[in-house]
Amino acid sequence: MIIKCPECGHQVSDRARVCPSCGIDIAGKLTRCPDCGAYIFKDEHECPNCHCVINASAVPVVSVPVGVKQEAENGLVPQESQEVSSAQEPEQPKKSHKGWWSAFIVALVLAMMIVFIGIYFMQKTQKENEQRSYENAMMSREPAVLQNYLDMYLDAPVAHRDTIKVHLEALKKVDRDWDNARISESKKTLQLFIERNPENIHVREAQLLIDSLDFLAAKRLNSMDGFKKYMEEHAQGYYYDEAKSEYDRLEEEEKQARLKAQQDSIQHAQEAAEETVLP
Repeated sequence: MIIKCPECGHQVSDRARVCPSCGIDIAGKLTRCPDCGAYIFKDEHECPNCHCVINASAVPVVSVPVGVKQEAENGLVPQESQEVSSAQEPEQPKKSHKGWWSAFIVALVLAMMIVFIGIYFMQKTQKENEQRSYENAMMSREPAVLQNYLDMYLDAPVAHRDTIKVHLEALKKVDRDWDNARISESKKTLQLFIERNPENIHVREAQLLIDSLDFLAAKRLNSMDGFKKYMEEHAQGYYYDEAKSEYDRLEEEEKQARLKAQQDSIQHAQEAAEETVLP
């Protein structure tokens, strides 16, 4: 391959031992500049073409004209020229910022990727938490649970918030219906509430109120039929034992009354018979 001699600039084969023009050794001593691609000596501190730093540990070399260099080697250079050459200071290499900019850009890209990934996973976690809270709120029958969802997830999907609001309003209506039924102390109103809301948490309380109302009604009647009706309708009622006791008491009183009536009837019959026999 034909290249330019880095010393004199003439064309020479890259396999030649020396340059045929200037006689400088080139075999195994050349390399290519990573910046501009020119062939240069391996021991160069920087590329003479683009001034890219090649070997930071190498000592900068002052360029000397070919003719002067040869004369110096032969001892023919005047003393004045040698002093000028030795006194000339080497040109300071230009620092390349290309590597620093590349590292900065790579670090910036990595930082942005980390931030975006963190934001993505944070948003994903928030979305999953919102979905679980939404499902729990929809299954709940406690207005406080639904209100807590609305307070926590202000940025939740509109469809979720609207559904929760409708569900919450329905639960509030049920609570209002319960308050009205409880205050009314009407068996019919309480039964209607149970029929409309069979799974409501107040159903058991409504059943106890009905149980209490029926027992009070039986006590007001104070009859065997009244207590019997209560026991038939409330076999597991809270007042069942008391109703049974009252029923047994009335049954015993009725039995004693019948027995007394029979005894009184017999006694009247005997007295009537005695009066007939006497003269």
